[in-house]
Amino acid sequence: MAYKIIIADQSRSVLEVLHLAFLGSGYDIYTFMNGEEVIKSIPHIEPDAFLIGISLKEKGGLEVGKYIKESKDYKDLPVIFLVGAFRELDEEKISKIPHQGVIREPFDSGEVVGKVKNLLEGDKGLDTLPEDPSYNEIEEIERIFQKRLDAVKKNIDSRIRDAVRKEIYEAVNELEKRVKAGILGEIKKNKDYKL
Repeated sequence: MAYKIIIADQSRSVLEVLHLAFLGSGYDIYTFMNGEEVIKSIPHIEPDAFLIGISLKEKGGLEVGKYIKESKDYKDLPVIFLVGAFRELDEEKISKIPHQGVIREPFDSGEVVGKVKNLLEGDKGLDTLPEDPSYNEIEEIERIFQKRLDAVKKNIDSRIRDAVRKEIYEAVNELEKRVKAGILGEIKKNKDYKL
């Protein structure tokens, strides 16, 4: 089942950039510009993480964050705060709300996606590095690759041959028509000529 992320910010462009950034992640993204709407939507969406802008309409991001962290159902979910480039951040207020980070604009959307993935998926990477392929595996890969390359080359060669044959055939037909037309023209000029 896909993770659900709520992204809330007063800037439509920030919402669009982050929505696009998460597009290939397989996550379900829900965007809001209004803090009150975020709070109302949480029970219906059942999100797995929040990206909350400090400045939101009706209820600010800190109020939304406080609501999430005081809720028994959602208090353990990751909350990352987004702060506009020219916004003042009240360090004292934000320190009272447990959160997993503050990202200040302009931000690298890829890093934001990476941070959220890390929080949700943790280190689900490989425990060890993959083993180097054996000599036989390398040979098999090379054989398969060469086989495919030969098939493509053969296909291209046959297409080129067919195209050349077609051009030669059309050129021969055109030449034949011209020769016949020339002979008929000469015959008409020289009416005394008998077959």
